[in-house]
Amino acid sequence: MYLNTGYLNHSHMDFKDKSRPLIVGSCGTYRLSRHPKLPTYRPRGRLDYQIIYITAGCGHFHFDNVNNETIVPAGNIVLYRPKELQKYEYYGEDKTEVYWIHFTGSNVKNILHQYGFPDKERVFQVGTSNEYEQIFKRIIIELQRCQDNYEEMLVLLLRHLLISFHRELTREHILKNEYLDHEMDNAVTFFSENYNQNINIDDYAASRGMSVSWFECVKLFL
Repeated sequence: MYLNTGYLNHSHMDFKDKSRPLIVGSCGTYRLSRHPKLPTYRPRGRLDYQIIYITAGCGHFHFDNVNNETIVPAGNIVLYRPKELQKYEYYGEDKTEVYWIHFTGSNVKNILHQYGFPDKERVFQVGTSNEYEQIFKRIIIELQRCQDNYEEMLVLLLRHLLISFHRELTREHILKNEYLDHEMDNAVTFFSENYNQNINIDDYAASRGMSVSWFECVKLFL
Protein backbone atom coordinates (compact mmCIF):
# COMPACT_ATOMS: atom_id res chain seq x y z
CA MET A 1 0.00 0.00 0.00
CA TYR A 2 1.27 3.46 -0.90
CA LEU A 3 0.66 6.19 1.67
CA ASN A 4 1.61 9.87 1.67
CA THR A 5 0.23 12.33 4.24
CA GLY A 6 0.77 15.73 5.78
CA TYR A 7 -0.62 17.21 9.03
CA LEU A 8 -0.86 20.76 10.33
CA ASN A 9 1.78 21.21 13.05
CA HIS A 10 2.50 17.48 12.58
CA SER A 11 -0.51 16.59 14.75
CA HIS A 12 -2.71 13.63 13.81
CA MET A 13 -5.56 14.80 16.08
CA ASP A 14 -8.74 16.11 14.50
CA PHE A 15 -9.79 19.51 15.80
CA LYS A 16 -12.42 22.24 15.58
CA ASP A 17 -11.10 25.77 15.22
CA LYS A 18 -13.27 28.83 14.52
CA SER A 19 -10.55 31.42 14.91
CA ARG A 20 -10.34 31.78 11.11
CA PRO A 21 -12.83 31.26 8.28
CA LEU A 22 -11.03 28.24 6.81
CA ILE A 23 -8.20 26.07 8.12
CA VAL A 24 -6.68 22.97 6.54
CA GLY A 25 -5.83 20.31 9.11
CA SER A 26 -4.47 17.41 7.10
CA CYS A 27 -4.30 15.85 3.66
CA GLY A 28 -3.14 12.57 2.21
CA THR A 29 -3.45 9.79 -0.31
CA TYR A 30 -3.83 6.00 -0.22
CA ARG A 31 -3.21 3.56 -3.03
CA LEU A 32 -4.14 -0.09 -2.52
CA SER A 33 -2.94 -2.96 -4.67
CA ARG A 34 -1.92 -5.97 -2.60
CA HIS A 35 -3.29 -4.81 0.76
CA PRO A 36 -6.56 -6.80 1.13
CA LYS A 37 -8.64 -4.22 3.01
CA LEU A 38 -8.38 -0.77 4.57
CA PRO A 39 -11.39 -0.05 6.83
CA THR A 40 -12.34 3.14 8.67
CA TYR A 41 -14.95 3.27 11.40
CA ARG A 42 -15.69 6.42 13.39
CA PRO A 43 -19.17 6.00 14.94
CA ARG A 44 -19.15 9.58 16.22
CA GLY A 45 -17.44 11.02 13.17
CA ARG A 46 -14.80 13.72 13.42
CA LEU A 47 -14.75 17.30 14.68
CA ASP A 48 -13.80 18.66 11.27
CA TYR A 49 -14.97 18.36 7.67
CA GLN A 50 -13.56 15.77 5.29
CA ILE A 51 -13.51 15.39 1.52
CA ILE A 52 -12.53 12.06 -0.01
CA TYR A 53 -11.73 12.07 -3.73
CA ILE A 54 -11.73 8.65 -5.40
CA THR A 55 -9.38 8.74 -8.35
CA ALA A 56 -9.26 4.99 -9.12
CA GLY A 57 -11.21 1.89 -8.15
CA CYS A 58 -14.05 2.51 -5.72
CA GLY A 59 -14.93 2.94 -2.06
CA HIS A 60 -17.57 1.11 -0.02
CA PHE A 61 -19.41 3.64 2.17
CA HIS A 62 -22.05 3.16 4.85
CA PHE A 63 -23.98 6.44 5.19
CA ASP A 64 -26.21 6.95 8.25
CA ASN A 65 -26.39 3.19 8.98
CA VAL A 66 -23.54 0.71 9.28
CA ASN A 67 -25.62 -1.93 7.51
CA ASN A 68 -26.21 0.13 4.37
CA GLU A 69 -23.57 0.07 1.66
CA THR A 70 -23.07 2.54 -1.16
CA ILE A 71 -20.34 1.77 -3.68
CA VAL A 72 -18.82 5.05 -4.85
CA PRO A 73 -16.70 4.71 -8.01
CA ALA A 74 -13.79 6.78 -9.26
CA GLY A 75 -14.65 10.29 -10.36
CA ASN A 76 -16.68 11.09 -7.25
CA ILE A 77 -16.00 12.91 -4.01
CA VAL A 78 -17.55 12.13 -0.65
CA LEU A 79 -18.13 15.00 1.77
CA TYR A 80 -18.41 14.36 5.51
CA ARG A 81 -19.56 17.03 7.94
CA PRO A 82 -18.54 17.14 11.62
CA LYS A 83 -19.88 14.37 13.86
CA GLU A 84 -21.35 12.32 11.00
CA LEU A 85 -20.96 8.55 11.17
CA GLN A 86 -17.93 7.50 9.13
CA LYS A 87 -17.74 3.89 8.06
CA TYR A 88 -16.08 2.93 4.80
CA GLU A 89 -13.72 0.37 3.33
CA TYR A 90 -11.25 0.21 0.46
CA TYR A 91 -10.27 -3.16 -1.02
CA GLY A 92 -7.03 -4.12 -2.71
CA GLU A 93 -8.87 -6.09 -5.38
CA ASP A 94 -10.51 -2.82 -6.50
CA LYS A 95 -7.06 -1.20 -6.82
CA THR A 96 -8.50 1.83 -5.08
CA GLU A 97 -6.69 5.14 -4.97
CA VAL A 98 -8.04 8.07 -2.95
CA TYR A 99 -7.03 11.53 -1.80
CA TRP A 100 -8.47 13.05 1.35
CA ILE A 101 -8.40 16.40 3.10
CA HIS A 102 -9.65 17.57 6.50
CA PHE A 103 -10.56 21.18 7.19
CA THR A 104 -12.34 23.36 9.75
CA GLY A 105 -13.12 27.03 10.37
CA SER A 106 -15.83 29.54 11.24
CA ASN A 107 -17.17 29.92 7.69
CA VAL A 108 -16.87 26.42 6.21
CA LYS A 109 -20.60 25.89 5.78
CA ASN A 110 -21.03 29.09 3.78
CA ILE A 111 -17.92 28.39 1.72
CA LEU A 112 -19.25 24.96 0.78
CA HIS A 113 -22.59 26.49 -0.22
CA GLN A 114 -20.73 29.06 -2.31
CA TYR A 115 -19.02 26.31 -4.27
CA GLY A 116 -22.13 24.23 -4.89
CA PHE A 117 -22.16 21.76 -2.01
CA PRO A 118 -25.65 21.79 -0.44
CA ASP A 119 -26.37 20.45 3.02
CA LYS A 120 -27.10 16.74 3.48
CA GLU A 121 -25.74 15.62 0.09
CA ARG A 122 -22.60 13.56 0.46
CA VAL A 123 -21.58 12.23 -2.96
CA PHE A 124 -20.73 14.54 -5.86
CA GLN A 125 -19.65 13.47 -9.33
CA VAL A 126 -16.70 15.63 -10.39
CA GLY A 127 -14.95 13.30 -12.83
CA THR A 128 -11.30 12.29 -12.75
CA SER A 129 -8.72 14.95 -13.44
CA ASN A 130 -4.97 15.28 -13.12
CA GLU A 131 -5.61 18.86 -11.97
CA TYR A 132 -7.30 17.61 -8.78
CA GLU A 133 -4.42 15.27 -8.03
CA GLN A 134 -1.82 18.00 -8.52
CA ILE A 135 -3.64 20.28 -6.07
CA PHE A 136 -3.86 17.52 -3.47
CA LYS A 137 -0.15 16.77 -3.89
CA ARG A 138 0.74 20.44 -3.42
CA ILE A 139 -1.33 20.57 -0.23
CA ILE A 140 0.46 17.49 1.14
CA ILE A 141 3.86 19.04 0.35
CA GLU A 142 2.90 22.33 2.04
CA LEU A 143 1.87 20.44 5.17
CA GLN A 144 5.11 18.46 5.19
CA ARG A 145 7.51 21.35 4.55
CA CYS A 146 5.83 24.06 6.67
CA GLN A 147 7.40 26.92 4.71
CA ASP A 148 6.68 30.60 5.35
CA ASN A 149 2.96 31.45 5.13
CA TYR A 150 2.12 27.83 4.41
CA GLU A 151 -1.17 27.94 6.33
CA GLU A 152 -2.37 30.75 4.06
CA MET A 153 -1.18 28.80 1.02
CA LEU A 154 -3.13 25.76 2.23
CA VAL A 155 -6.35 27.79 2.29
CA LEU A 156 -5.69 29.12 -1.23
CA LEU A 157 -5.05 25.60 -2.52
CA LEU A 158 -8.20 24.23 -0.88
CA ARG A 159 -10.25 27.03 -2.43
CA HIS A 160 -8.61 26.23 -5.78
CA LEU A 161 -9.70 22.62 -5.35
CA LEU A 162 -13.27 23.57 -4.40
CA ILE A 163 -13.52 25.94 -7.37
CA SER A 164 -12.30 23.20 -9.71
CA PHE A 165 -14.93 20.82 -8.33
CA HIS A 166 -17.60 23.51 -8.62
CA ARG A 167 -16.74 24.22 -12.26
CA GLU A 168 -17.07 20.56 -13.12
CA LEU A 169 -20.36 20.23 -11.24
CA THR A 170 -21.68 23.32 -13.04
CA ARG A 171 -20.45 22.09 -16.41
CA GLU A 172 -22.22 18.75 -15.95
CA HIS A 173 -25.44 20.58 -15.07
CA ILE A 174 -25.18 22.81 -18.15
CA LEU A 175 -24.47 19.85 -20.45
CA LYS A 176 -27.45 17.99 -19.02
CA ASN A 177 -29.74 20.96 -19.60
CA GLU A 178 -28.41 21.38 -23.14
CA TYR A 179 -29.10 17.71 -23.82
CA LEU A 180 -32.65 17.96 -22.48
CA ASP A 181 -33.29 21.11 -24.53
CA HIS A 182 -32.08 19.31 -27.65
CA GLU A 183 -34.36 16.34 -26.93
CA MET A 184 -37.26 18.71 -26.37
CA ASP A 185 -36.69 20.32 -29.78
CA ASN A 186 -36.45 16.92 -31.46
CA ALA A 187 -39.64 15.70 -29.81
CA VAL A 188 -41.59 18.86 -30.69
CA THR A 189 -40.48 18.57 -34.33
CA PHE A 190 -41.36 14.87 -34.49
CA PHE A 191 -44.81 15.27 -32.96
CA SER A 192 -45.57 18.33 -35.10
CA GLU A 193 -44.62 16.57 -38.33
CA ASN A 194 -46.51 13.40 -37.40
CA TYR A 195 -49.56 14.87 -35.66
CA ASN A 196 -51.92 12.88 -37.91
CA GLN A 197 -50.18 9.58 -37.19
CA ASN A 198 -50.87 7.10 -34.39
CA ILE A 199 -47.71 7.73 -32.39
CA ASN A 200 -46.75 5.17 -29.77
CA ILE A 201 -45.32 7.24 -26.93
CA ASP A 202 -43.75 4.21 -25.24
CA ASP A 203 -41.83 3.24 -28.37
CA TYR A 204 -40.67 6.78 -29.10
CA ALA A 205 -39.54 7.38 -25.52
CA ALA A 206 -37.63 4.08 -25.53
CA SER A 207 -35.95 5.00 -28.82
CA ARG A 208 -34.62 8.21 -27.23
CA GLY A 209 -33.70 6.66 -23.90
CA MET A 210 -36.10 8.93 -22.04
CA SER A 211 -39.04 8.35 -19.72
CA VAL A 212 -42.62 8.20 -20.99
CA SER A 213 -43.69 10.84 -18.46
CA TRP A 214 -41.13 13.28 -19.89
CA PHE A 215 -42.56 12.93 -23.41
CA GLU A 216 -46.08 13.26 -22.09
CA CYS A 217 -45.00 16.64 -20.73
CA VAL A 218 -43.62 17.56 -24.15
CA LYS A 219 -47.04 16.93 -25.70
CA LEU A 220 -48.56 19.53 -23.38
CA PHE A 221 -46.48 22.21 -25.12
CA LEU A 222 -47.90 21.31 -28.56
